Formats: sequence, C-alpha cells, structure tokens
Amino acid sequence: MPKTDKREYPRVETRNVVSYVCLDKKGNEIGEGMGETLNISQGGILLKSAHPIESEFILLLSIDLENNMMETKGKVAHSKKDKSGKYETGINFLGTHDENIKTIKNFIKVYHSRKNKNR
Repeated sequence: MPKTDKREYPRVETRNVVSYVCLDKKGNEIGEGMGETLNISQGGILLKSAHPIESEFILLLSIDLENNMMETKGKVAHSKKDKSGKYETGINFLGTHDENIKTIKNFIKVYHSRKNKNR
C-alpha cells in the first residue's frame, strides 16, 4: 500500500544555517542555539540541531544574500532525535501568508546561491 503524504504544502530541500531563540508564551527568551534547515514549505520548516528544542515558540534568524537579517516566528509542531543523535524539529510558521512566502523565497535563494558557489 503506498504511503500517503498528509502535508498541505510540498517541501523544498534547503541547507541553511540558522540561529534560533526559544520563546515562552509571553515572548520572553528562554534559550538559544544553532541549527540547519533540512526543508521548507509554505507552512513551515524542518530544522536539525544538536540539542532538543523544548519551547513551544521559536524565532528563526538567518542572513539573506544582501547580508540583511531574516527573522521568522514559528510554533514547534514536533521534535525527535534522529539516528545521528541530533534533533529534527518541525516548525509551523506564524506569520501572514505574504510574510511566509517572502521567508521561503529568501531561504531558497540563499541555499541555491551558496550551493552554486561551492561547485
């Protein structure tokens, strides 16, 4: 029986380094770390990190091609330890549709630009 994908939006592979800030419900910083995006969609992002993300909300920070800071807020949907001992965390975007599309485009542009430089 074929496996059905229940995702609302298709995923695009990315490998971008991001820093993140863990937030409580009031928006107060309760932790921080670094990670790498694995994929992105209109609905969210999959982040790989060395440490578990144990907060409900998160602020992702990255640099675009013009060296501007990109910020996007999200809500942690799930987090699990993978075979390598790192953590994969699914994050749902909290911004408006237009904000999310802008974020996605920037992540994909940065990924492809860096990928092409390394060839």
